[in-house]
Amino acid sequence: MISSKLLLAIFGFALVFSAVRAEDAADGEVHEEDEIGGASKDAAVSFHFTYPIDANVNKEVFAGKPIKFLIGFKNGGEKDFTVKFAETSFRYHQDYNFHLQNFTAAQFNRKVGPKEEVTLDTSIPVFEQFSGRPLGLVVRLHYEDSDNQYFVHTAFNETITVADDDSNYNTETYFMYLVFAVIAVLLLMASRSYLEKVTRKHGMTKRAPVVEQGTTKTGEVDFEWIPRDVLNNKKSPKPASPKPKKAQNAE
Repeated sequence: MISSKLLLAIFGFALVFSAVRAEDAADGEVHEEDEIGGASKDAAVSFHFTYPIDANVNKEVFAGKPIKFLIGFKNGGEKDFTVKFAETSFRYHQDYNFHLQNFTAAQFNRKVGPKEEVTLDTSIPVFEQFSGRPLGLVVRLHYEDSDNQYFVHTAFNETITVADDDSNYNTETYFMYLVFAVIAVLLLMASRSYLEKVTRKHGMTKRAPVVEQGTTKTGEVDFEWIPRDVLNNKKSPKPASPKPKKAQNAE
């Protein structure tokens, strides 16, 4: 029979081995040697963010906004390659084996000849519930050669941070500004009403504007505008008598 000490030794070795395996799985990276087929030595893959453009430096994206990126594929060998699709997923940043979200694969089916290079454009959404959280972003490119040998190349495998987008006003901010504007209008109306009451109470009413009446007295006539020849002619001209019309001869 197996002694109890031997059983304890076997059990302890099993615990140590499982702990080492768990530590290797939680190192925060997806290793290409664990992928089916791995990457081809004749293919070169590059990755570049197009939105947000600063994500290439600070690895920061915005909640509620899409992530847009380019995948470059270069065939440096003598065989044709066919780029099948790109597989994208969000992983837990402390254990990349734990998937938070898997996206629909972006289908390409692009044939790349020897010494040729193509650029593939794709994007994924970022939901607002991921705001303020670090996420592991993994983008893997699937392709095969003319001999139907399958390859998987990890184009991107890093931790990104999801931040709030402050470029646009949200609904709460707009409603807050609207409430402040209404309160300001009500305060102005109340202040104006109060000032009017105070003015009436102290007799500070507006006086009617004085209209200038002129310098002439009532009953006097200004003859300056009448021509002098009319004033000198005291007698009014006699009206000319109408001339009698000649009677027309009756036919």
